[in-house]
Amino acid sequence: MTGSPGRWLVALPADRWPGVDPAGDGVVALTAEELTEAGRRGVHAAAFHEVVAGDARPAGSTVDVFLPAYRGKRLALLLGWLVAARLHRGGVRVAWHLDKRQGPDSVRRLLVEHGWRLDAGREGRGVVLTGEPAGPIAAPEPESFSAEVGDRRLDFAADFGVFSPGHVDEGTRLLLEVALRGPAAPVVADIGIGYGPLATGIVANGVAERAVGTDIDALALWLALRNADANGVPLSVECSADPGAVPPTPLTVCNVPTHIDAARSAALMTGLLARARSGRLLAVVHASLAERYARYFADAGLSPVRHPGPQHVVFDARG
Repeated sequence: MTGSPGRWLVALPADRWPGVDPAGDGVVALTAEELTEAGRRGVHAAAFHEVVAGDARPAGSTVDVFLPAYRGKRLALLLGWLVAARLHRGGVRVAWHLDKRQGPDSVRRLLVEHGWRLDAGREGRGVVLTGEPAGPIAAPEPESFSAEVGDRRLDFAADFGVFSPGHVDEGTRLLLEVALRGPAAPVVADIGIGYGPLATGIVANGVAERAVGTDIDALALWLALRNADANGVPLSVECSADPGAVPPTPLTVCNVPTHIDAARSAALMTGLLARARSGRLLAVVHASLAERYARYFADAGLSPVRHPGPQHVVFDARG
């Protein structure tokens, strides 16, 4: 697409894709799945963290925002700032599409308190809030915390539904302990980086010079980039479920998500084990699931060293 899209669609749900016009619409994606669907349909798309960085032009006529139900109402403030600062210009209509279970009245009050003019109307079984920002909108500050990681005290923003807000989780801490005892590498890949405690901690402690990372959550990638910058860590990221979306590295780390379905687990492990062929792989899982994940290593012909912790196990493999 050249120029501005006529309409930006933010956080587009699956049931709305049939109405998207590849010739005139653009999608602001919060997930890798949305980016994949946009590519499949030939629709221009940009991930959330890319739009924050300025990789988008204002809409020609309309911005439609579909507030996700699973991230909390504070996300409306962040998306409200994104729309006002990156996607909106005078005369552009903004519509917020909400399910009644999301509490549209409270979302409207929240947005109005933070500088929006909005009218409420019906939209099938849902509610649509229509209007525009009354003026400049301030970006909300994410919830944050500080933590001792190795020899450094690091600051992390962790908010808007990311994993383990408020503290570095036990599995990540165990993996960090193992990584910080190991040899240095020029670059570390953090697969499923989240808000970035692994990548940031490893580079900040001098075990790697820079980091690359992947995640399926573009909001998490925005936080990871913000945290890396705040702690003086060079980081580049890709919004993808594929561990191969970043180049081979001498060190790869992953806090393996164990809540995903079997097919996605298998695809993730296949990608991680492929990375182990060109370097060292450190992957942490809950101890109760260790034997399940050990089978992936065995099937790939790898015999990883295990580093047990109180509740987690780190698999340490080299190809």
